[in-house]
Amino acid sequence: MREPAVRPRVARRLAPALAFLALLGLGAFAAAGELAMLHGVLSAGMPAPQRECLAPPGMACAPGRSQEAPRPADPTVARLGLEMTDCLLGCPTFTAIFSADGGFTYVGEANVERLGEHTGRVDALRLQQVMRLAEDAGFAALEATYASGFLDNPTSYVMVEWPNEVKVVRADGGYEPAVFWAIRELLLDLLEDAEWN
Repeated sequence: MREPAVRPRVARRLAPALAFLALLGLGAFAAAGELAMLHGVLSAGMPAPQRECLAPPGMACAPGRSQEAPRPADPTVARLGLEMTDCLLGCPTFTAIFSADGGFTYVGEANVERLGEHTGRVDALRLQQVMRLAEDAGFAALEATYASGFLDNPTSYVMVEWPNEVKVVRADGGYEPAVFWAIRELLLDLLEDAEWN
C-alpha cells in the first residue's frame, strides 16, 4: 500500500530539523542565531506573501515582512495594582498602583528599600504590554483566591481595573496560576527599573 503524498514532504522538513537539533545536543554551548536557523529549516518551502515595503524612509523591512506590521489594539485596562504581604521570614510588604500612562503610587510597609509613600514612573510601553497580557490571557476569568494550606506563605494580590470593572485576585506563593505569576513578576520588574520621584 502506498503512503500519502504528504508524508515525504513532512519527512523532508523534519529530517533537517532533527539533524539540527542533534547538532545542538552535541554542543555544550549556545550560539546566537540557533532559533533563527531552526525557524528557517522548519519554514522552508513556505513562501511568505510579498508586497511592497512600506517601512519609513531609510529603514528596511523586516525579513519575511513586506509591509509595516499591524499594531495590536491598545489595552482597555486603566490601572494595574500589586500588593505583597508580610510573612514570618520577612517578605517584602508594599502596594503599588500603576496608571496606564506609566505613573505609579507606592506604599512601602516592611522589608523594602523604600518605606512610606512614593511616586514614580515606569516605561509606559512595557506597562501597556503587561496590561495587554492581563486582557489577552483572561485575567478576568480567574478565581478570586488561590490559597495554600500553609500558615506562613507569601501572599500577593494583583488588581486589574477596567473602565467598568475591577478584579482583585489573591494568590499564595506556589499556588498562583501562570497568568497571575507572569503579571506579578512583570510588575516587579517594572518597579526595579522605575524612575522614582
